[in-house]
Amino acid sequence: MPPGLRKTKNDQPAHSVSAPRQFLSAIDKITMAYCAWFIIYMTIGIFLGRAINAGIHLPLYLLIVAVVLLLALAERKLDLSAKPWLLQALRFVRGIYPVFLFAYYYSSLRSVSLIIFPEWLDPWFMDMDSKIWGYLPSLEWGRRCSQFFFQELFHFAYFCYYPLIVGLPLYLYLKNKPAFKELIFNITFVFYACYIFYSIFPVVGGRFHTESYRLSQAFRGGIFTRIMAFIYNHSGHWGGAFPSSHVAIAVVLTIAGFKFTGKLGYLFAVISVFLSVATVYCHYHWFVDAVAGLFTGILGYFAANWTRSKLERDPIP
Repeated sequence: MPPGLRKTKNDQPAHSVSAPRQFLSAIDKITMAYCAWFIIYMTIGIFLGRAINAGIHLPLYLLIVAVVLLLALAERKLDLSAKPWLLQALRFVRGIYPVFLFAYYYSSLRSVSLIIFPEWLDPWFMDMDSKIWGYLPSLEWGRRCSQFFFQELFHFAYFCYYPLIVGLPLYLYLKNKPAFKELIFNITFVFYACYIFYSIFPVVGGRFHTESYRLSQAFRGGIFTRIMAFIYNHSGHWGGAFPSSHVAIAVVLTIAGFKFTGKLGYLFAVISVFLSVATVYCHYHWFVDAVAGLFTGILGYFAANWTRSKLERDPIP
């Protein structure tokens, strides 16, 4: 009997009925788990007197949970058979909504970052970098190679993070929907892992050093050096450095690039190498942050695939 067919009660072959969609998708489940983590963790911080702006962030995280449930309920309960375009739009939103929450998640971490450790751990990270190199790479690399070419090269490499994280998902959405679904889940999974680390281990990164902080905000060099200075002059975030999410996500994009685009993966790999160096050269991260980001990206990608295979009823494409 051809695959995909089964026998009916009268021994007549019929197309098997596909299993109904789960109420919560895999990406819903990890989002709910992350929100639950944040809510519980912030509640602990409130009792310890170490949570900040709990009156703002607790309601917002509860709202995120409610919206996720409402979107799932809408797809389950609403009869959209007469409007397939609306059903497709709803499913698209359900598959990509965490992307629009990443910036808020990141900024909200400042409210819980000093719950376990009441002081920033950067002196310890500075000491590790100094023992490895004999100096602070996050300060010295940018000062020792301060020529225009190097400034532009590494600030451009760091800037490439933004078009990469938009470009590859967009390309896969147009060319390979299952690959797009996998990549969005894996990016979300790795971001959530990084956010949990940030909430537990309060690390500012290279900008903790006064001179590095000044250099990261100085308008000098060419267009990309100035673009990054502009971003960091207008960014209020503080902390969230270990592991480097820029490196981790760049690694995820590189693995996906090799898997789904073939030779284009080599371009992603080259950019990721320069980007990883740039996180330190541009004074944003400690060297150990970048190394931790590398391992987080590699382990996170495959852990995400394993997790998704367990959370989804249907096999991963």
